[in-house]
Amino acid sequence: MEEARFYAQTIVNKKIADKYAEILEQATWPEAMSITWFETHDESQEWDLRAYYEFEPKIDELNNLFVAQSLAPLNINIISLDKNINWVAESLTALAPIQAGRFFLHGKHDAKNCPISAIGLEIDANLAFGTGHHGTTKGCLIALDKILSVGAFHHAIDLGTGTGLLAIAAAKILKNQVIATDIDPVATHITRENASINNVSNLIKTITAKGFNHAELHKNAPYDLIIANILAKPLTTMAVDIRQHISMDGTLILSGLLGTQANWVSSYFKAQGFVEVDRNIIDQWATLIFTA
Repeated sequence: MEEARFYAQTIVNKKIADKYAEILEQATWPEAMSITWFETHDESQEWDLRAYYEFEPKIDELNNLFVAQSLAPLNINIISLDKNINWVAESLTALAPIQAGRFFLHGKHDAKNCPISAIGLEIDANLAFGTGHHGTTKGCLIALDKILSVGAFHHAIDLGTGTGLLAIAAAKILKNQVIATDIDPVATHITRENASINNVSNLIKTITAKGFNHAELHKNAPYDLIIANILAKPLTTMAVDIRQHISMDGTLILSGLLGTQANWVSSYFKAQGFVEVDRNIIDQWATLIFTA
C-alpha cells in the first residue's frame, strides 16, 4: 500500500509559493503524493512548502526542477516520517475555523464558536490529509452546500477522503450513506474516528482502495454524487474511471487544483462527456462542478 515515507521541506517567499508548489506537483520524477504549503507563524511573509513522497527524493533532482523553470534553487531538507509522530497535526495546528455556506469547519478547541444555525464539522489535524488549504477546503464545502441545497443524492462517494471531511459534510445533510475511500489505510482509520466525533458513524462507509480499484466500489456503482479533492494530475488520470462509475444524471465535484490548472483538468472531463456547470477559485485554488 502506497503511503508517504518522506517529505521535502523548504521555505519560500509568499509571492512565489504557488509557482514552486505547482512545479513540484507537475513533476513526474520525483513524483509527489501530496503538496502542502502554509504561512509560517512569525508573519514574515514566508511559506512552509512540503512535498510528500513514497520514496526518498534527491535534493539535486528537486532543485533541477526549479532551475529548469528559471527559478532559484532552494535550501531543502529531506525528512523521514516517524510514524510515531503526528506530523500533519504539527504542521496544521494553526488552522483557523472556516465558514462555508451552512458549514462551520473547526477544531475541537473552536467547537464553542460554532454558530447555532451552522452545520458543525469538527476535524482536528491528524495523521491523514484533509484539513489542508483553506482554498480547497472552503471551495469544496461551498460547492457541496450549493448542490445539496437543490438536489437529493442517494449514492455518494468521496474519493481520496483524507480525514473524511467532505464525506462527513455530505452525510450530515443527505442523512444517508456516503462511501469514503482512500489509498492510505491511516486515512480511512482517521475518517472512521472523525465520523464518530461528528455523530455520523452509521452513515460513513470507509474503503481502502486506489481509485475505484475495489470490488465493493464496483458493486455500489453508479454514484449520483462523486467528490474528488486530490491533485490535478491524478484527477486527469481518473477521468475515464469516474465517467464509468457515475450515473447518467450524476454530479461531480473536483478540487485540489490551482486556478491555473482548472481549464487543463476540465478539458479531460469534458472529453468524457461531462459538462462544467460552475467553478469557484479561492486563494488561487479551484473547485469545479460538473454534471454527467
